[in-house]
Order: sequence, then structure tokens, then C-alpha cells
Amino acid sequence: MTTVVLLGEAARLLGDETEDILDVEILEKYLPSIEQLKIPFILQDTPDQIPVRDEFSITREKDENIRSFIRSMDCALVF
Repeated sequence: MTTVVLLGEAARLLGDETEDILDVEILEKYLPSIEQLKIPFILQDTPDQIPVRDEFSITREKDENIRSFIRSMDCALVF
């Protein structure tokens, strides 16, 4: 199973305001497929949370839980 962890400003990729994201047309091309596949996302649970669209499977976690999750994986890709 694939889970995507978005840290910091990367959560904006799942928001409504994507105008100032580089290569937004690529993002817009793939987001419907990601939504249809129900790929889960983990976002940082912060006081100033970036609003995201409801159609994605989102879990907000504290940094320590995210670190533990990543350490427990057999494979991780970092971009």
C-alpha cells in the first residue's frame, strides 16, 4: 500500500489555491487519479493548518508520529 506524507507547505498541493504552484497543470492532471485510487495522505498536525479539499483521505499527525511511521516503512522515497 502507498501512503503519501506531505510536510510543511507541501500540503498546499491538496488545497483549492494552487495558482502559484509550479507545474500546476501536471498536478491537476494527476489529482483526479489520486482521488479515485483513495491514496491516503498524512499531513503535519500544526496550529496553522493549510486547508485542503475534502475529497482526499487525510490524516493529520504530530511530527513524532510521522517520524515513527516513516521509520517503520520498508521503502521510502523523498522528493
